[in-house]
Amino acid sequence: MIRKATKADVYRVWQIRTQAILISCSSHYSQETVSSWSSAPMPDGFADVLVHHEALVFEVQNQLLAFGFVDIQQRRLEALFVTPDYAGKGYGKLIASELLLVAQRAGVKQLTLSSSLNAVKFYQGLGFVAKEETLWVHPLGFEMASVVMVKQLF
Repeated sequence: MIRKATKADVYRVWQIRTQAILISCSSHYSQETVSSWSSAPMPDGFADVLVHHEALVFEVQNQLLAFGFVDIQQRRLEALFVTPDYAGKGYGKLIASELLLVAQRAGVKQLTLSSSLNAVKFYQGLGFVAKEETLWVHPLGFEMASVVMVKQLF
């Protein structure tokens, strides 16, 4: 079932993010980049960010399997991660579809995102169009390749 994330979900959400980076991103990034990215500490206030942006989680039998959220003000899909053991089973697509509806209901006409290289095909399958490959600078200072993508909602 999909539901809104709560502050009580924050540690499991961060674990999903970390596991997904370690497993899913290693096919497209160096071990050094994956290690730096996955070991970044959870930012202060991350729980507040999840609640403020009404992050969604996909939960089965009290186990969180995926999460994501949209920044309506910035018109950006900010995060979407699936537990690696459940990747490819449609949970990411379910969360993404719901996030697209949230953005549409809020009046967002165009949604952007910065995709990791390994997720480009996933987002293309949702109708996002790759615009350009860029270097994303992580708050800790390391750079990693990403792809700016856009989807028209109306």
